[in-house]
Amino acid sequence: MKRLFSFIILSLFLSSSFVNAQDIVQLIRFDSATLSEDSGERVQTLTNPRMTMRNVTMVCDIAYRFLDRNEMHAFGNIQIDTDTENIWADTLFYYTNQELSELRGRVIIKQDSTTLFGEKVDYNFTTKVAIFPNGIRLEDSQGTLLAKQGIYFQNQDSAVFRHEVQIQDSAQYAEGDSLFINREREYFQLYSNVFVADSSNEALLTGNYLEADSTGRRYVRDDAYLMDVESDSSKSDTTHIFAGEILLLDQDSTSTIDANDSVKVWTQRFSSLSDTLYYDSNSELFTLSGQPIAWNKDIQLNGPFIFVQLDSSNVKSLRSFPGAFAVQQDSLTLRHHQLKGDTLFATFENGDISVIELYPNSELLYHTANDAGEPDGAMENASPKTILYFENGELVRAKMGQNQGLFLPEYDGLKERQLDGYSWNPELRPQKPSSLPLPRFTPIPKERPFNLPLRYLNFIDEISSDQKK
Repeated sequence: MKRLFSFIILSLFLSSSFVNAQDIVQLIRFDSATLSEDSGERVQTLTNPRMTMRNVTMVCDIAYRFLDRNEMHAFGNIQIDTDTENIWADTLFYYTNQELSELRGRVIIKQDSTTLFGEKVDYNFTTKVAIFPNGIRLEDSQGTLLAKQGIYFQNQDSAVFRHEVQIQDSAQYAEGDSLFINREREYFQLYSNVFVADSSNEALLTGNYLEADSTGRRYVRDDAYLMDVESDSSKSDTTHIFAGEILLLDQDSTSTIDANDSVKVWTQRFSSLSDTLYYDSNSELFTLSGQPIAWNKDIQLNGPFIFVQLDSSNVKSLRSFPGAFAVQQDSLTLRHHQLKGDTLFATFENGDISVIELYPNSELLYHTANDAGEPDGAMENASPKTILYFENGELVRAKMGQNQGLFLPEYDGLKERQLDGYSWNPELRPQKPSSLPLPRFTPIPKERPFNLPLRYLNFIDEISSDQKK
């Protein structure tokens, strides 16, 4: 049997039989209310109600309270206000015993400077956890995030996002398959198929795991790749680094790169292989270790440690010890000049080799050519110290001390002659990537996923008006 009640006082409860629910839902105002029974279940229908539920205030077009199971359904123009958030939705299923609400339609959750958008959200008013199973858009003062799924933990100021995760601000774009973020600590972890583009620093970073925080620390592992463009007033140079893991630190005016595990480097100035690499932007010094190999033009350098000193757009010097071995391929005869010593130090001018110093225990095998550019022998020498002087990359003078040397006339096997420790591996030399990594997903749209609810627009207008006062 259906019964209709009339209400005069806005805060009056509909029946004394609702005593058990009074501490949960309190009506502030409404246009009309009815109480009906369906299969023995009492249902209260409210039009244009305003009500409070503990610390929650809600308005909507129509609400149905299922009194025997502490459940409420609300439809149309819903706005929910609490001490910490404002929520808008088209549909609400609210389970008062669990403090759980199922929000559907055009759902917006605003918490401080963060606004969340979704079309299906499960929200717990006690734990302050919002679950977005069918897509989420997050906006704050720094940028926008998009994902197919998300869980937002307000109390911890953290979130987990999954499937096609995208992050965009004024200078950076990042994407991956899943993301964990703590906004208070400005710490995040991005997993699987990671892609980061930094337009302000002209850099790309890819891998299968990325970790970053507010200190400027960036750590990427599992097929890590870094592309960094350095520019000066005259030219720019691009560095490509491939490694098992790369750690980037950017503090004040100093940035460093620490790479490990099968590190490959290609730049217009040099390329290298090594187990580890360390670079400091202030000193412009690359430190390579773990049986590294470095190449500069037609020179290959091997040694336990190699130091590559840059000067803006050019290599300034190479140093290797102990037990360095360098091979230079002659541009005319294609024979291999060989240099070895406990320490090798090479300096460059305008990108060309200028001086090579070998000390102590230096050895040299240098092929010669006649005026026609044809091979005509080689010079082999051992000395405590050897200094070689070059012009335009060609040897013009040699200085040796207490040397033991000989001149080898041309013979059939001379071009294969090798000093102990000889190594020439042009097939291992890293090459410039033929193409750059690209984002997998379409750009984040500027538009929100739906037309904004009227009560949300009014709320934003009120905030804007207050700020202008």
